[in-house]
Amino acid sequence: MTRTTSYRPRHRWIIAVTSVVGGLAVLGVAGELVLRGIIDDRIASAEADLPAGVTVTRDDTPALWQVATGEATVSVRVSPEALTETARTATDLPELQVASEEGELVARLPLSIAGSEQTVDVLLSVAAEGGQAVLRADTVRLAGLSMPVATLAEQLGNAQLDRLVEGVAFPEGQDLQQVKISSVRTTDDGLELGAEVAMW
Repeated sequence: MTRTTSYRPRHRWIIAVTSVVGGLAVLGVAGELVLRGIIDDRIASAEADLPAGVTVTRDDTPALWQVATGEATVSVRVSPEALTETARTATDLPELQVASEEGELVARLPLSIAGSEQTVDVLLSVAAEGGQAVLRADTVRLAGLSMPVATLAEQLGNAQLDRLVEGVAFPEGQDLQQVKISSVRTTDDGLELGAEVAMW
């Protein structure tokens, strides 16, 4: 057997392996693109049911992995207007208004203090707890002074303000079975949440 004849089978084997690997790579890329489209369609469908001011985008986790785990990792942006509606509903404070100031969330609301109505600024903290995002009243600013909101709520006997101190959590109910909040951070535009969404 000559060197040329022994070289040919080895050369064919290398070509065959390269072809198989190349074919698998093409199938993997095609599968990834198809699955991304499916995930994006599912996100768009879910987004249609969300309140105004809430937007959802898929992160860069490979779609093949997301389908295998049954969860899509997404980024959710929540505007101050959407936070306002959530906080108003949870606290029965219809005049409460949430704004974002220099990366901090501030709730403005009128309160009856010493016989006169005054608008106070309440600084809000936010955390991811038990699969939910929780907004809590932290500090109140009034007439150049800062104090814990719990102290003011106790002095005023204001049950609605107490609810804000205890915390406003979302999502709730059946939505909590579909969406798990894993991270939260404040931005100049409101909140940015990291979440895992059940795909099936």
